[in-house]
Amino acid sequence: MSFDPYTQNITILLSPSSPPISIPIPLIDTFNDETASIITNYAAQLGASLTMLLVLLATTPSSKLLRATTSLLHALALVVCVVRTLLLVYFFLTPFSHFYQVWTGDFSRIPAWNYRTSIAGTVLSALLAIVTDAALVNQAWTMVSLFAPRTRYAVCFLSLLITLLAVSFRVAYTVIQCEGITDLAAPRRYAWLIRTTLICNTASIAWFCALFNSKLVAHLVGNRGVLPSRRAMSPMEVLIMANGILMIVPVIFAILEWHHFINFEAGSLTPTSIAIILPLSCLAAQRIATSSSSQQYNHHHHYHHQGPSARYKASRDSSSRTPLNVKTGSSLFSTTTCNSNTSSSAAAAQRTHSMDASGMLASQQQQQQQPTRGDFVDPIDLELRQIDGYAQPTEVRLQHGEGQQFHK
Repeated sequence: MSFDPYTQNITILLSPSSPPISIPIPLIDTFNDETASIITNYAAQLGASLTMLLVLLATTPSSKLLRATTSLLHALALVVCVVRTLLLVYFFLTPFSHFYQVWTGDFSRIPAWNYRTSIAGTVLSALLAIVTDAALVNQAWTMVSLFAPRTRYAVCFLSLLITLLAVSFRVAYTVIQCEGITDLAAPRRYAWLIRTTLICNTASIAWFCALFNSKLVAHLVGNRGVLPSRRAMSPMEVLIMANGILMIVPVIFAILEWHHFINFEAGSLTPTSIAIILPLSCLAAQRIATSSSSQQYNHHHHYHHQGPSARYKASRDSSSRTPLNVKTGSSLFSTTTCNSNTSSSAAAAQRTHSMDASGMLASQQQQQQQPTRGDFVDPIDLELRQIDGYAQPTEVRLQHGEGQQFHK
């Protein structure tokens, strides 16, 4: 039989009196490949989390970041994710991953602080799961506030129950992991706890994914698979659609945790993806609100400086772009549509009543021809600010030209 140098064994001597240990080179290569893939995975999570954290801090005012519960939870989840991932990466720089310790199982010369860093990484992983679950519950409350009272209470009860079960088993599993690190032994007798924790974690993520997608699915069924246009969607609709679609990613990672892949570690990706997805969807909703506010103001300013023929053409053009959900009278969130229609009807009634007095009509026309940006308040922006907890209950803005009041 010919000699193959690529399959030979590496011999390690423990002591002069102990028998040597022979390790095949292919087994060493497999271990090194798996280590490199895990480190690459952690590095990608670290870069994505750090980037999203910097974007969140750069685009969110400090006053709003400290006051809004949603922003605080998102920032806290990203901070915990960054620190946890750093500790997970650092594990491969400690003697736990050195050649002699790995292949001989001799960890007697490892410093005590290396044990503490490993335990800290395990605890922060559990803390990240708890913070992301809290952010999901907070985001779900924003959505179910539009439901009927009985449905809202039932959904909230189920969400809290599923979340508490997932968090409880996660904490118990973390305790078992920490004991295994200190004893340098795998907790094989608690295999049932590991499986139960995985089941609860997968059920929790799947529940919130289904909850966020419920309104979207109902709209697609009611409108035969047609989504509203971007200009017709409110920030709330953008927020729920983004959460629902992007939450499919954590569900996929949670399902992959049931299978063991040699060069792919999906367990740490599940909470990291949630921590990145939730602020990303909120930033998308804020962007849509800002764009819609600017477009409505430019249209409002341009409309009152055009002649009768240009105004007629603009009205025809805008009506031709009316989204499907407005034509059919259905929207992803009927509450938003009803509020907008009510405000428009009240404003129209006030304008009709004011036309009876010629002096007041002339004054109103003069004010409408000179609108200012400070007096213009976009109801879409107000809705998003209420979602983020930015609105103050005592603020009231009055548009003198239109006779409308927007309460924030």
